Amino acid sequence: MNKMVKNLIAAGLALGIANTAFAAEKLKLGYLVKQPEEPWFQTEWAFADKAGQDLNFDVIKIAVPDGEKTLNAIDSLAANGAKGFVICTPDPKLGPAIMAKAKSLDLKVVTVDDQFVNAKGNPMTDVPLVMMAATKIGERQGQELYKEMTNRK
Repeated sequence: MNKMVKNLIAAGLALGIANTAFAAEKLKLGYLVKQPEEPWFQTEWAFADKAGQDLNFDVIKIAVPDGEKTLNAIDSLAANGAKGFVICTPDPKLGPAIMAKAKSLDLKVVTVDDQFVNAKGNPMTDVPLVMMAATKIGERQGQELYKEMTNRK
């Protein structure tokens, strides 16, 4: 299973989305992405579905290309019985609105890739965030390329 999706699921479970109160009904979690047509997000959704099968929860997948669709999607998740959602927001500035909507509907939130920012443009550090460390990945790639170049002379 994709390590990032495993981390997202673990983060969701750590937030208390799945607990004994929901044991009688199958847990539902939303997975909202800004560009569902992109292969990256298709892969994330596929691994989320796999995690759902393995861990016995349903994934509600919704495309959220703009702010209006994002807020409507959150309403839809609540109406469908979801307990929380993972989101790759179409705009980090939507953070306060997303969190206000989620809080009003008692939904847990984990954001991926893009950290929410408040009205002043400051990171919303109180919102759980999972992202790739692109700089570290690039550094590691450079080290490995250098090592291979050295080995080949």
